[in-house]
Amino acid sequence: MFATSGIHVRPRRDGDLSTLLPILQRTHETQRYPMRAAAVRADWLAAPNELAAWVAEHEGTVVGHIALHPTASPEQDPGADDASAQWQRATGVAADRLAVVSRLMTDGSVPGSGTALLAHAVNAARSEGRAPVLLVDPSSAALGFYCRRGWHRIGTAAQQWGEYRVDAVLMVAPVR
Repeated sequence: MFATSGIHVRPRRDGDLSTLLPILQRTHETQRYPMRAAAVRADWLAAPNELAAWVAEHEGTVVGHIALHPTASPEQDPGADDASAQWQRATGVAADRLAVVSRLMTDGSVPGSGTALLAHAVNAARSEGRAPVLLVDPSSAALGFYCRRGWHRIGTAAQQWGEYRVDAVLMVAPVR
């Protein structure tokens, strides 16, 4: 558990999805995340392969979400394989020890909630002996968010997100 400025981070529960889906819908509408409208659904947010997921609460209300995912399995997706290979070179960590930071979103009502979620996910990944990495749409505001928090760009990898092909920016967490 992580708390700062009245923000409490805790593991996501199944019951949180009904609160998170409207936040995800607004995030899609205002920030194009996720890029595809078809991804605004519970099984995208709570992917069956996730390593862990958390929510941020403020005064008892869920205001954000983040998850850690494994990298793609070999030959699952050429773009994901390329991303995984670049992350492995940049971190010196094998693919099975990478943790992809994903599904970060907030409702925007509590300043610092995204930062608290990100810090929690990074600490959790590291406590499990994993290297935190991520990929981000180069045209999104999220890129600046991660850069301001010390994440390093290491390259790009072509990603196919539904009908969208994106040269996603690959990033690694700052060294502690």
